[in-house]
Amino acid sequence: MTLCRSVAVLVFSLALVLSGLIGVAPSGQLRPAEAASGVVVSVGCDGNPEVTRVKNNRSSAVKIRSVGSAYQPRSNEPFYVNLRLAPGRTVAFESGTAANSNTLTRQYIYNSDVSSKEAARVATSVGVFVDRC
Repeated sequence: MTLCRSVAVLVFSLALVLSGLIGVAPSGQLRPAEAASGVVVSVGCDGNPEVTRVKNNRSSAVKIRSVGSAYQPRSNEPFYVNLRLAPGRTVAFESGTAANSNTLTRQYIYNSDVSSKEAARVATSVGVFVDRC
């Protein structure tokens, strides 16, 4: 790659990072910025209950279509929830024997023993979002 082209790629990448369209992952690789989508998913894989949270930082409602695991999902996954999440709101879905609020299932769905292979996978009206265990 020529020096001129290398500089052009660097300037373009920097402009994207500064505009918020992409972010920089801890590994240094570029990835889509959660802030650009306005939806944030977080998962607690080791607790009882397991908790999958979805936060809507957008100015309009989001429809959460389904929630499930990424690594070897159970035969009944994903769990279809079809829930409208208002702007600025957060919802928590639970799984496991102690689940009692927005219960997906009373069985465990996440396997934290497989490291970064396992994740919560949430399908919404604005895209699919993942958070690793």
